[in-house]
Amino acid sequence: MFIQVEPAGFFMYTVRLIFDTENVNSEDPEVRDYLTDHQLEPKYQWNAELDGSQCEFMQFGGCYLGRHLDSIGQIQRRVVELELLTAEVETHLQGLAPEEAPAILGKREAAVAALVAEFNVEESFQANEQGELTAVLDGDQVRETAKRLLATL
Repeated sequence: MFIQVEPAGFFMYTVRLIFDTENVNSEDPEVRDYLTDHQLEPKYQWNAELDGSQCEFMQFGGCYLGRHLDSIGQIQRRVVELELLTAEVETHLQGLAPEEAPAILGKREAAVAALVAEFNVEESFQANEQGELTAVLDGDQVRETAKRLLATL
């Protein structure tokens, strides 16, 4: 999902939520559920091509959707954070010593989920040189935590 905000007059703005219908983003179902749960209906809705992908556009008045934008943004950020952490944890688990790797193989999914939950704190995220959110974890700490968690799984 992509959020587009543009001025629509004096103290007014238009918000478009754009969903790629061919490549569904992880947060799309949760955002759609949020809209349904809060009975938020777009003023206009249409399908069109954008950057070579078929997309669904939902257009809202800024005042109508305004206070919900933060919640929708938080849904999007939470999903992105989990994806970034999962990838970072997976990278560090590849650094396990050969004798440690078999212990995690059968429990990898549970171990990754537990590690993501453990490291899902503000300090685990930074902006990179392009200003994009990235997960930054200490590999040794991830592997030590994985060993500790494996004893409880």
